[in-house]
Amino acid sequence: MKKESVICPNCNRKIRSINAVHYCKEVSIDEVFAGKSEETILLFDRILAEIALWEEVDVSATKKCIIFFRNKTFLVLRPMSKCLEIKFFSQEFIEDDRLHKCEAWGGKYSGYLRLKHEKDLIPAYFKYFKTSYDIS
Repeated sequence: MKKESVICPNCNRKIRSINAVHYCKEVSIDEVFAGKSEETILLFDRILAEIALWEEVDVSATKKCIIFFRNKTFLVLRPMSKCLEIKFFSQEFIEDDRLHKCEAWGGKYSGYLRLKHEKDLIPAYFKYFKTSYDIS
C-alpha cells in the first residue's frame, strides 16, 4: 500500500513524512537553472516532458537540483556549469560506458549521466529513468 506523503508547512514541498529530512526552503525551478546554458535547459525540458506523462510523479526544486519522486526519489537532475548531471537508481550494477559512474547506494545502485546537449539524450537513458521510477 502506498504511504501518503505530507506537505511541509515551512517550504510547501511534498515529503514522505512530517519529520523527513529535506531542504526546507521554497525554491523555483527557474532559480536552479539561473545562469545555466540554454542546452542544459533544453535537456531538462525534454526530460520533464517525458516524465510528466508518467503517473503520480512530483517534481520539486532544492538549492542545487531538481528532484523527481513518486513514493521515493527516482531521479535527481543537477545543472552544472557545462552539463546536466542526472542521477537515477537501479537494483543492479549497470555496465554502460556512457555512464559517468555507477555506485552502490543504500541497498541499490545509483547511476550518473553527464549530458551536454539534447542530442545526447538517447532512448536507452529513458529506460534507465523508467526502471528507477518503477522501483521507487
